[in-house]
Amino acid sequence: MTDEIAAFCTHDAVAMAGTPGGPLSGLRFAVKDVYDIAGRVSCCGNPDWLATHAPAAATAPSVQCLLDAGADLAGMTITEELVMGMTGENPFYGAPVNVNAPGRVSGGSSSGSAAAVAAGVVDFALGSDTGGSVRVPASFCGIYGIRPTSGRIPLDGVMPFAPSLDAVGWFARDPDLLKRIGAVMLAPAAAGAATPGRFLVAGDAFAVVDDNIRAALQPALARVAALLGPVEEVAMADGADLQDWNDLIAVYREGEGWRSHRAWIERCHPKLSENGARRMQMGAAISDADIAAADKKRAAVRARMAGLLAGGAVLAVPAAPGIAPLRGGGAASHWQVVGRNGHINAVSPLAELPQISLPLATADGAPIGLGLMAAPGNDELLLDIAVELGR
Repeated sequence: MTDEIAAFCTHDAVAMAGTPGGPLSGLRFAVKDVYDIAGRVSCCGNPDWLATHAPAAATAPSVQCLLDAGADLAGMTITEELVMGMTGENPFYGAPVNVNAPGRVSGGSSSGSAAAVAAGVVDFALGSDTGGSVRVPASFCGIYGIRPTSGRIPLDGVMPFAPSLDAVGWFARDPDLLKRIGAVMLAPAAAGAATPGRFLVAGDAFAVVDDNIRAALQPALARVAALLGPVEEVAMADGADLQDWNDLIAVYREGEGWRSHRAWIERCHPKLSENGARRMQMGAAISDADIAAADKKRAAVRARMAGLLAGGAVLAVPAAPGIAPLRGGGAASHWQVVGRNGHINAVSPLAELPQISLPLATADGAPIGLGLMAAPGNDELLLDIAVELGR
């Protein structure tokens, strides 16, 4: 396979045929290189990880279910180091090309998967999302992406980072396919199918982004309102500062990230990137008491969102804090995106909500997505909305 956009891992080419006759037969997909494939070592964005881990004994269930449904695995895609990134620029493996925003990054950490879908190299791709790693690349690349309700897709065979935040997610260029993949991957929801309720817009989240982003997303909001009903503006954080939610997710993201990888780091002393080393140092400074204190604040976030999203309500936010940054920005660009992303994208992982990114706008010639979230278990509601908007 020719890889003109540098989206695929080159250390170990992987191709697997799906089971003939399944609902996804004839489709090709790619997988972020944090998923287990039997007999293979995933690099997880770091050469020393690749060198110090044994081949997987089994294929991750989330990958196997797609193969069983008939889809053909085309290859494994580049990720940012240990999923610690927002721009998609990996100092060890490079940066995939964003064909829909020339000269700009594809977003992280599911950079290769998003870039491959945007370029049409594959029909769909798996990523993973801890703090926005599906939603942000989808927005930057102008494609559809979804982070499902926490727990609806098993994380077995996926490199853990922050287990209480991690989720399997996927990308596609059209909403019908996004929904077809959900029909294969999503475990049955605890509650029955929801119908759309109020259409809410998070005024405090939209206040975080620049004026040009707010203006670019207004027609997209109008399209959703035409489908769901009048806009009702709300304060997502109910008067609290969204910076508090940004700080809160960082406790889990960095603290659990360090706990997930501490044994490997102390045993193998891997070479980490500047960003990776800094984030592990931050995580090492987070105590069990810090996480216990965060749990109380997280419960309040969950309660707030449960009330806000009751009755099938759908809440709109920007899918990313802006358009994709220019390539070559390095650590400064990474931390700029991270610093604003948590204000709008922390809530879904903290409250275990499904959130979809819809490619409905552009700003300064580059894509910007609209994010829609719903109550836990209402993933199909969001997928249905995406399909209706795409008609």
